[in-house]
Amino acid sequence: MVKSNFWSPYAAGIGLGITLLMTFYIAGWGLGASSAFSLLAGVGVKDISPEYAKTLKYFSQYLNVESPIMNWVLFEVGGLFLGALAGALLSRNFKLKFDKGNSMKTRTRLLTAFTGGILIGFASRLARGCTSGVALSGGAQLAVSGWIFVIAMFVGGYIAAFLFRRLWS
Repeated sequence: MVKSNFWSPYAAGIGLGITLLMTFYIAGWGLGASSAFSLLAGVGVKDISPEYAKTLKYFSQYLNVESPIMNWVLFEVGGLFLGALAGALLSRNFKLKFDKGNSMKTRTRLLTAFTGGILIGFASRLARGCTSGVALSGGAQLAVSGWIFVIAMFVGGYIAAFLFRRLWS
């Protein structure tokens, strides 16, 4: 048997569940990360053109506060990055590399990753939440939308895997 440096999925799941529970208890709402990028975009627009930013209703929820950069979701995303980095370093699994199929060029992988990131970022704001916000937090609250999203996400993932698996062979 080969020894793995990866966390047990059971331990990670329990840790995620406790984190989600504590987020509900401390912050009053669940996990979610996509609003951090909307917040930063809104602050950027406000810095470039304050008058134009005032006309955008979408960004008002982020900008109508005293200090938008002190929003807890920015700290959540920063902690997510630092926690993932610490976990990779402690398990001695940290490597800078591009995961891709043998037949895929690095340029193609970067282009598809960037395009997919833009699409999922747009879709998460259109849906008013990302996978962590809708699936984890919504599912934990037994929201029907959360469970429908999880089912649709897995079905969509299987369809995409079927359509794009040739790129990973």
